[in-house]
Amino acid sequence: MPRVGFFVRWLLVLACIGAWIAPGPVLAAPVAADSTAIAASLQGNTPLMLAGHAVDKPTLTILYAARDFQPVWTEARTQSFERAVAEAESHGLEASAYAVKATGPVDRELLLSDAFLRYASDLARGHVAPQDFETDWRIDRPVFDAAKVFNLAMAGDVATVLAALAPHEPGYEALRAALQRYAAYDPKAWHALAIPSTLKPGDHSEVVPALRDRLLAEGYLDGGAVATSDPALYDPALAAAMANFQAAHGLAPDGAIGRQTVAALDVSPTARVHQIRLNLERWRALPRIEAVDRIEVNVPAATATLYQEDQPPRVMRAVVGAPIHPTPILRARMRSVLLNPPWLVPDSIIVNEIRPALKRDPRYLARGGYVYLEVPDGQELIQVPGPKNSLGRVKFEMPNPDDIYMHDTPDQRLFTQARRYLSHGCVRVEDPRELAHILLGSDQWSRDALDAAIATGETRSVKLTKSLPVYVLYWTAFVDPDGAVEFRDDVYGRDHRLADALAARAAADHMAARDNKGTSS
Repeated sequence: MPRVGFFVRWLLVLACIGAWIAPGPVLAAPVAADSTAIAASLQGNTPLMLAGHAVDKPTLTILYAARDFQPVWTEARTQSFERAVAEAESHGLEASAYAVKATGPVDRELLLSDAFLRYASDLARGHVAPQDFETDWRIDRPVFDAAKVFNLAMAGDVATVLAALAPHEPGYEALRAALQRYAAYDPKAWHALAIPSTLKPGDHSEVVPALRDRLLAEGYLDGGAVATSDPALYDPALAAAMANFQAAHGLAPDGAIGRQTVAALDVSPTARVHQIRLNLERWRALPRIEAVDRIEVNVPAATATLYQEDQPPRVMRAVVGAPIHPTPILRARMRSVLLNPPWLVPDSIIVNEIRPALKRDPRYLARGGYVYLEVPDGQELIQVPGPKNSLGRVKFEMPNPDDIYMHDTPDQRLFTQARRYLSHGCVRVEDPRELAHILLGSDQWSRDALDAAIATGETRSVKLTKSLPVYVLYWTAFVDPDGAVEFRDDVYGRDHRLADALAARAAADHMAARDNKGTSS
């Protein structure tokens, strides 16, 4: 018995030593799926549910049939895909939407391919199509070739292929950085400010310390700035920071805090993150903007920006469509400048505005320079060129189905307003003569030459040497040329409709998963 006890004790010692020196558990590599099993899973026309998710069976069948149903997701490719998905949050997407749960080899294989295609499509063209819920969205989504992208990924690095699909315009990348910034803010610093009435620079109020903290939290006030000896004083430094805040939110930058400024201050960082995500989604649903020379109109900001190679962007104030006359989302090519343009009055304006004005003032047409012209189908109402013409002295012609164009206006006072949503849909631009001079770009059309041609009163069309792309877009969150993050109100409700469409898509996916539980492989 003593010998047996010694032997047992020796075995225990050896076991302890082995446990101490043995390496950790070795994780077995995922078992590769069998081609016959993959083909069997993709047979038939019934929907295919895997791990509670309805996969795109028709597309997967095409992709795997081209590869004789051989599995493609090696450990290296899987890890590369996981690295790519880790970047989803920086694009404003939910990484969990592309996560693949540990399942059997066939399910895992097909789920990885399906998740890859969904993520690739979301990066390349957005999750929803704006034209499905917007009646005046004239720009098609980018085309997504699933087979081409899948084959590229399998032939190269999965993460690299996915990264190349997202927009790479500076505006998109800057907005991604803004998303990270606002996601990191502490929501507790965004508490509501109880400002009973308008607060002006030089006023005293017990809310000033909270206001100072609020601007510090968002970076509008230098952290090293020290309050005056009177903490309740709305001092010049705080007023200057407030003016910057107002400018970045499309408000009059006067430092006076009224209802609209308080409303902007009270928007939480969580709400701003949501707003940025919606704009990133809108970016992805647009074709990539490759033209170096172009004009971009941002409707919510009521601005038109001229981009020229090797030149800083030239931002101009604009007047855009009123909420009841929204400016459509479109792209066109500007081909010519029309000096002293006549205005063909649309029928809708004749019915809704001209005729009621005539009832009040029978001489309204004569005083406004309107005349009826005989045409084969009847008559057309024209406003002749002149100082009262609604198009002003310059019209920028850019043919499009909505007959939207950029033009001058006789009422320059409109450009002094912070909220410039006032037109019937067309885009009025500040200093159109200077813009025409830049676009015509020749010695023949100096500023003096333009002024002289306009002074004749004669209508004259001048073609651009090269047509110029014009994009009319909708950004409620963007980064300006100086690097400041700016926000605007959702004046047409497009953010709201986009959020609803995304929610409806998520609900539809959930319903499909619930209704097809019985078709899991």
